Amino acid sequence: MLTPIGKVVSVEDDISVIEVLPEYVEGLYRIELLKELDVLFVFDHSQGFDLHVHPRGDANIPLTGVFGTRSPRRPNRIGLTRVRLLERKGDRLKVKGLDAFLDTPVLDIKGVMSKGFSWDPAECRKTVKRPVVRRVHK
Repeated sequence: MLTPIGKVVSVEDDISVIEVLPEYVEGLYRIELLKELDVLFVFDHSQGFDLHVHPRGDANIPLTGVFGTRSPRRPNRIGLTRVRLLERKGDRLKVKGLDAFLDTPVLDIKGVMSKGFSWDPAECRKTVKRPVVRRVHK
């Protein structure tokens, strides 16, 4: 059985806030050192599933097996989105790019280790003290 560790408490355009339950907040320790996170959540608004779907719900795209798509209508209703971590304040993470609705249960959060990332304490201190420069790739 999967137990949610939190939920989505705010969604505005492409920016969302995840609130982590009190018993899991310590699991956020030093998460602000990361730029990206993988967020696993429940497609709690989705009912049933189809093994063949039109990707993005577009009938002009040929039917494709559900496991080759990002359809929310899946046998196990588990969603996964890679997000950019914008900010951590206590039990809340402000992220960009989360593909989930308000009040969506969050099952897990996994750090994405970018190229050149180091857990070395000296490097981490440098990372925390320097302003974060976010590049937008178009």
